[in-house]
Amino acid sequence: MRLLFTILILAPCLRAQEFTLGPGDLLDIQVLNLDEINGEYQVDNVGAINLPYLNQLLVKDLSAQQLQDLITERLAKSYLNDPQVIVKVKQQRSRPVSVIGAVNRPGQITITYDIDLLHVLSQAGGVTENASDKLLVIRRSDKGIGATLQIDLDALLNQGKSHLNIPIFPGDTVNVPLDIAFSVYVTGEVVRPGELKFSSKEPVTLMQVIAKAGGLTDYARQKKVMVKRQSDGKFAEFKVNVKNIKAGKEDDFTIVANDIVIVP
Repeated sequence: MRLLFTILILAPCLRAQEFTLGPGDLLDIQVLNLDEINGEYQVDNVGAINLPYLNQLLVKDLSAQQLQDLITERLAKSYLNDPQVIVKVKQQRSRPVSVIGAVNRPGQITITYDIDLLHVLSQAGGVTENASDKLLVIRRSDKGIGATLQIDLDALLNQGKSHLNIPIFPGDTVNVPLDIAFSVYVTGEVVRPGELKFSSKEPVTLMQVIAKAGGLTDYARQKKVMVKRQSDGKFAEFKVNVKNIKAGKEDDFTIVANDIVIVP
């Protein structure tokens, strides 16, 4: 619920952003009854385009709407009454989307205005097996105002939650963090004592730790299992009755990173 609420709060901001043009951007310009202008134009290195009748126009730092208004104004002065002009950005090469982290093809992607998060992930080859269960979309507008949105990857990719498939804009950074495994240490009467690694995607319980350690030996004192946990430089000890957990009389005990499980 908190994630959906965050998206709803940010949505007006995400839709309202209008990015400016720059070198390399590919534009589609159409003028009714003036076929000589109609076509695609790429912004050159100095931030300009050359149009028939209008010659060179400096478009750098203009929005598509501002360029449309400029062309309309220039044509109305000398060539057309009430010119009908449409300017569309086909590719925003001056501000590519960066995709980093646990994807198969990290790097920069040239995009249009009409793509969403799933499209970007597909262009990056999809997420890797060691991807975290969350991703971040980092967005900064031309005015320097930034926003970071956290997306639940499992809900997006596996549960089909379409509201999470947000639009992606030029200059966005999509960060898919790695799932950093954490350690749990097991000693005593288990089949394979030692350091065990667990994914941080899901909660880990004591019974899962014991199972990964190969199970208890015949000599294990199941009622006196101890979990030692360090917090603020001090160790806390939790006595756990594994026999009661197996019998359903107690809830399983939740394990956190660097816990030490002692099975006497």
